[in-house]
Amino acid sequence: MPRGEQIPDGIFVWFQDNGWMDTGLMKNYVEYLVDEIDESDLPKMMVYDSFKGHLQESVKEMFRENGFDLVVIPGGLTSICQPLDVAINKPFKDNLRKEWHLWMANGGAGETAAGNL
Repeated sequence: MPRGEQIPDGIFVWFQDNGWMDTGLMKNYVEYLVDEIDESDLPKMMVYDSFKGHLQESVKEMFRENGFDLVVIPGGLTSICQPLDVAINKPFKDNLRKEWHLWMANGGAGETAAGNL
């Protein structure tokens, strides 16, 4: 882990040096879900956005093979349909943007030697 961060017991984190989700990580996630979810006949549904790593046929096939119904949120609707985006991400980004504007209005970081903000 960078800077020696500790992950609490019971929390699983997968990441890559580049910070991007891709098909390989999605497949790891499917395998994890299959191992963790009860093998009962209860219906299972995965709802995800239209990020290309989620939509790879190999990922969709892994979900289907393990009894998941797939629902893709159409492009442009993630911010409306995903609870975390609505309840946490949007307010956070709105507040961050407000604070940034206030910081910039009060002088911010000034200008670089080339005259850029």
